[in-house]
Amino acid sequence: MREEIGRLELIRESLVAVVNEMRANVIHSSYSSIIYEGHDFSCALVAGDGRLVAQGVDDNPIHNFAVPYSTAEVVRAFGEDIHEGDLFLHNDPYTGGTHLNDVLMLYPVFHDGRLAMFTATRCHWGDVGGMTPGSLSGRVQEIYQEGLRIVPTRICDRGRMNEAWLTLLFDNMRITRERRGDFNTMLGTSRKAADHVGRLFTRFGGEALLAAIEELIARAENVMRERIAGIPDGAYHAEGYLDSDGHGAAPLRGRLALTVAGERLVADFTGSSPQTKGPTNVGPAMAFNAVASIVKSCLDPDTPVNHGSFNPIEIVNPPGSFLNATLPAPCGGMVECRALMCGLVVSALGQALPGKRTGDLKGGGNHVYVSGPHPDRGDLFLLYEYPAAGTGATGRTDGSHGVRAFPEGDFNAVQSAEVVEAQCPVRIESYGLREGSCGDGEFRGGLGIRRDVRVLVGDASLSVLADKNLIPPFGVAGGVGGAANRFTVVRRGETVEPSPVPGKVGGFALDAGDVVRMETSGGGGYGDPLDRAPARVRDDVALGYLTSGQARERYGVVVDPAGGVDARATAHERERLRAARVLAPATLSNESDLDGPRRRIRLPADLARRLGVESGTLVEIATPACGAALRGWAEIAERPDLALSADALAALGAHAGDTVEVRPVHLVPR
Repeated sequence: MREEIGRLELIRESLVAVVNEMRANVIHSSYSSIIYEGHDFSCALVAGDGRLVAQGVDDNPIHNFAVPYSTAEVVRAFGEDIHEGDLFLHNDPYTGGTHLNDVLMLYPVFHDGRLAMFTATRCHWGDVGGMTPGSLSGRVQEIYQEGLRIVPTRICDRGRMNEAWLTLLFDNMRITRERRGDFNTMLGTSRKAADHVGRLFTRFGGEALLAAIEELIARAENVMRERIAGIPDGAYHAEGYLDSDGHGAAPLRGRLALTVAGERLVADFTGSSPQTKGPTNVGPAMAFNAVASIVKSCLDPDTPVNHGSFNPIEIVNPPGSFLNATLPAPCGGMVECRALMCGLVVSALGQALPGKRTGDLKGGGNHVYVSGPHPDRGDLFLLYEYPAAGTGATGRTDGSHGVRAFPEGDFNAVQSAEVVEAQCPVRIESYGLREGSCGDGEFRGGLGIRRDVRVLVGDASLSVLADKNLIPPFGVAGGVGGAANRFTVVRRGETVEPSPVPGKVGGFALDAGDVVRMETSGGGGYGDPLDRAPARVRDDVALGYLTSGQARERYGVVVDPAGGVDARATAHERERLRAARVLAPATLSNESDLDGPRRRIRLPADLARRLGVESGTLVEIATPACGAALRGWAEIAERPDLALSADALAALGAHAGDTVEVRPVHLVPR
């Protein structure tokens, strides 16, 4: 038995080693800074039927957990007509892709004349055509404006490359030399990986290697079934919002019913908002992607990633919603939709397993594109920024500042100033933490960042696709959400909003000297802020994370001029803040409290007066036992009680009669 396990581990590590070399090859030979600096790519080995066999620890689940869907579509489209020397490209969101910029290359590997495996490389190409440089824009209205859509396509037939097709492809993309360079990087990486897999067939024996892969998948499935069986059976509910579709003020509402029954877990997104004409849509693969990412991270973070971990998971996601969109809905905001779904799973799973609760994250990719004429090359420069933010707190730790979060993979936080300034006519004016942006709690969320980029040439443009600019990250277990994202332009000392819809910008004209200012959100907090150790708050002030005024207003901690904690004043201030909270028992309402996608929070007039809010103000309800705080828009009600519908109580994880806290939602650091 020990020898068998040792052999399995050797095979598993050998497969992962192939993937790790693929990653190194891509980083060292790619042309686009988003790949070699940002690490916006992933590699994998996939079984001949599309199941994930191996990935590296640094690979991006946003990419890789969608690869099985894409590969299965290629196999379905070509069937037995797949041969040695073939090569396939794919980026179509409706058949398993992410968004159009993420291009997947599949290279079939044969053993004894039959298809045994694919090498898979998915890279974010900086531009794939479309209406704005970089292809991602907050203002598109159909997928055709986002670039070239590649359905499962064979571009190399038994070793013969279709050069005419490639020319057509690259000639319709900006900065063609980069696109061809990245394509060749992926091709060379795929061929080298296929050679390595061939050597593994020789080393271990073809049938033995394939049998070992099946055993590894079966073992991973058994582990996940055991972990799911440890969750109390039941249905757990969550809801959340995206800001808008980029064209109007209405938010998009995501709903999740997470049902656990024995060793099976079913995630049902029925009831989410319809698909939109803006970019905040996603194709069918991403619901599974989001659920698998969180379930694997929370229940089984230590064992290897392969398809066995996914087998006990079932997805229900009817077509036609913004979480399972159909043609011609644009899908550039894939990362934003996926982040919402990840948050829903975290919230629902946190009701079942309180120890797994964690504050919310920044809400997506924070895609920022600055483009214009390059003064030296005679073509375009294209700066793609993707600023990180604060991560959520847990019941044991504060969040981290300005870094990537666990569902995202090995992206860098930002590109280095030296690389950016060497490649583009811009200057990084400042880069640091965004003071006060953390979500408050017994454990606070991490701080977001502020980054200022001065554009040094005229006739440039700005496009932004981001979320959580109007509805910020949530806190859990009574914790407070972080500050919202904000993307502005500073022109001659004045702050200019580049779009009427925050976070959704398409081709805003920039002048020489303009500063693009990126301010990212803080992570959501965990637990009651007034239970945070005063010494921790004092340290946050000393480190510049909070001002002394914020420490007093938000945590009730009074820091004296010498930098110490005034214990008596702190006790008094915390007592005052607790007394000022607006608490009320929740009662059950038989009326629907939905107004289109918006949840209405019917506030008795005296509660609204105490909160200082009017109808239409975004408010939230929290309890110490909740996952995410329940968000909604205030409506002043005639009835004297705080009445919530059954589905609102379910999403909050509360019951009629429970005392809850009602509070306004703040967008900026207070």
